[in-house]
Amino acid sequence: MITRFIITLMLVMSFILSNILYASPQHENVTINFSNMSPHLNQNLYLRIVDKSTLKETDRIVVLISSANFNITLPAVDIGGSYFVDFFADVNANGRYDAPPTDHAWRLNLNNALGNDTLTFTHNTTFTDIKWQNVLTINFEGMTPHIGQMLEIKLENSTLEKEIGRVKIPAIASASFPVQIVGLTEPGDYSIEFYADVNGNGIYDIPPTDHAWKIGFNYTGGNVDVSFTHNTTFTDIKWKYLLTVNFSSMTPHLGQLFELRVVKVENQEEAGRVSLPAVLVPNFTVYVPGFDLNKDYNIDFYADLNGNGSYNAPPVDHAWRMMFNSSTGDVTSDFSHNANFVDIQWPGATSVSNESNIPLDFNLEQNYPNPFNPSTIISYSIPQSSFVTLKVYDIIGNEVAALVNKTQPAGKYDVRFNGSNLSNGVYFYRIKTDNFISTKKMILMK
Repeated sequence: MITRFIITLMLVMSFILSNILYASPQHENVTINFSNMSPHLNQNLYLRIVDKSTLKETDRIVVLISSANFNITLPAVDIGGSYFVDFFADVNANGRYDAPPTDHAWRLNLNNALGNDTLTFTHNTTFTDIKWQNVLTINFEGMTPHIGQMLEIKLENSTLEKEIGRVKIPAIASASFPVQIVGLTEPGDYSIEFYADVNGNGIYDIPPTDHAWKIGFNYTGGNVDVSFTHNTTFTDIKWKYLLTVNFSSMTPHLGQLFELRVVKVENQEEAGRVSLPAVLVPNFTVYVPGFDLNKDYNIDFYADLNGNGSYNAPPVDHAWRMMFNSSTGDVTSDFSHNANFVDIQWPGATSVSNESNIPLDFNLEQNYPNPFNPSTIISYSIPQSSFVTLKVYDIIGNEVAALVNKTQPAGKYDVRFNGSNLSNGVYFYRIKTDNFISTKKMILMK
């Protein structure tokens, strides 16, 4: 059971990393003209379009590069939308993405699409680690008993207790069909949980009222295909529900760190959290899975106006609170930027006494030196014995290093982080204990 769900990302994550792959006929075309691709003749080119407002893929394709100059057209954008166009050449021909320079990868930007847009790309060696995400395909068979019923599926990294993505099919149309979820990146054990809404009430009920299953697999890389044939070996999957928040007019906070968490009112337990290293577009959507039925929740969120990488009470940072009751299952809330700020008392850094060997409060300090090349010191304090994780993430929210993952006694700690294997750029480091979470920004400049 996921009790806390943290996802930092600019692309994809995690939850915001999942979707069904399709090319909607309502989308407008975007064409990418490639030139001078001779170094990659007879190699596969993988390309995806990612909507900046939802961080979901709208389409992906694989083509064999057979000439130096060619174009790819996909019906994958909406007028007014903004998108990442990510692609890589499979240089080592292993059928999967490897970070440059093993494979060669690039990113283009399409902002404010006009319809039938054209982007141009000329081969170069300015590579970008696009953190390509692989696809899970679940092939369902024998689902005749559930034709016309809702089916919900979610993918979870069991090793990290992190939900990767979920798909909802309003009505099963045939006995056999595939479902695809994007987001496989980290090796480990994964579970697929799903249920058919037999009684048609739109929410999960424990079997045999609804029919539910759980299957697992170990992921080592690349795309994965899993088959499921209908059976009556049901499992109570203790389904958690999804919050969708649609934000609009967030122009004042473009480029700023944005964090949101969902907190159960009755006991202040955190149900889920999203962290965006930067607000990309004025109108965007975040997704937070992990809440129960028939409970009251607060949605707390803030934009890091002063850019220090952590929460400060308004008006230094801008923060808001919304509320909802989960009586109907999945919830969608809308928020338009306003100046009605609230001190949400986000768990964050506080002062530490310099007169005692035992800290009075939790604290995560700014790394030193910053910018750094290639190593830096990260210091933190904990006033009581705690299980501590200290991790480093890149600008799109992917974990690049786990520095601490153990129980530590009260005290002050210094940890050295070496970024010699990383590219120049902005990184975030996050500490998490039972009672404290904080994130700060650092810059690697070689």
